[in-house]
Amino acid sequence: MFIFNGIKRKIHTTRYLCCMLCLFILSCHSGKVTPGTSPVYYTDDSYVELLPTQSFKQFIDVPQHIDGHYGEKDFSMDGWARMNDSIINIHLFSAFGTTVGELRYTNDSIVFKSSFIDSEKMKAEYVVADIQLSFYDFEILREHYNRYGFTLTQNFESGHTVRTLSRNGTTIASIEKSGQVTTFKNMLRNYSYIITTGAAQ
Repeated sequence: MFIFNGIKRKIHTTRYLCCMLCLFILSCHSGKVTPGTSPVYYTDDSYVELLPTQSFKQFIDVPQHIDGHYGEKDFSMDGWARMNDSIINIHLFSAFGTTVGELRYTNDSIVFKSSFIDSEKMKAEYVVADIQLSFYDFEILREHYNRYGFTLTQNFESGHTVRTLSRNGTTIASIEKSGQVTTFKNMLRNYSYIITTGAAQ
């Protein structure tokens, strides 16, 4: 009887692990698009295409801590960012240190994979656009957005750098940088996040 009960427990354990694996696989979301085919809309009738990776003239390979707010929801996670003239690659981690998402942008593909974020709701090209607005060279961004009818300004205020994206006098987004902290706010979509570079919690 003891052996029989042990076998039953092993069978139940195996079934449980298989079920959990299936649930994990079914819960994974991924999305892939080709640069130049998925414009980033800031309003219903205004958009931009992403800049190519060659437009980034720096090299970043650092940990990050991200605190975000979307609507009435708050979230916090750690990440690792690698950006250069050939790639934007962001890994997102849970509180336990496991990878829960990855964003990869190259000149021939944009891929976003996550075990808990639906890529249809969080489109990869929109995340890349926010990253470019926050970290790419201002003059390159200004000229690029100007071609699509947007105005991008940059001011220096008491040790802070503030970028403001607008169109026809309406402010769309602001990016404030102070030391290692970047605060991004999208006023029209009602979301924001604070990125602390070089830190993980």
